[in-house]
Amino acid sequence: MRRFVALLNARLLLRDSEHERRRMALNQVIPQAGKAWHGVRLGHPDWCRHPHSLAFEAELREEGLGMHLIMNAYREPLRFELPPTGDDGAGPWRRWIDTALYSPQGIAQWNTAPPTLGNGYQAAERSVVVLIRTIRRGDAPH
Repeated sequence: MRRFVALLNARLLLRDSEHERRRMALNQVIPQAGKAWHGVRLGHPDWCRHPHSLAFEAELREEGLGMHLIMNAYREPLRFELPPTGDDGAGPWRRWIDTALYSPQGIAQWNTAPPTLGNGYQAAERSVVVLIRTIRRGDAPH
């Protein structure tokens, strides 16, 4: 737990202090972010009454950051499709957090998070995964 929190704090320290001074509140950032809801298949979120899985993708173009949050509440592992990396300047997906992995693999150092392989990610039962990637900076989401 101590290592997990320490690495979360380390990520905060990587932020540019000038950028922090002019930082907008989260409720101002979210409407400007490119975002999409998914399920195990891209573009198909599970909005049923008792969902077992959900994924959320956000692009913060001003920061050059893409995030993909996977939540698997099901009793078995599920394979989630990942948004492709391609000609839009996006780097490969990297696994920052996977709550199903034992320490020290459950959270990686931000700058050395390992890349994922293929076009999907196997999320263990009852786990949360945070994938990150660099994206082309700019004002407009794709």
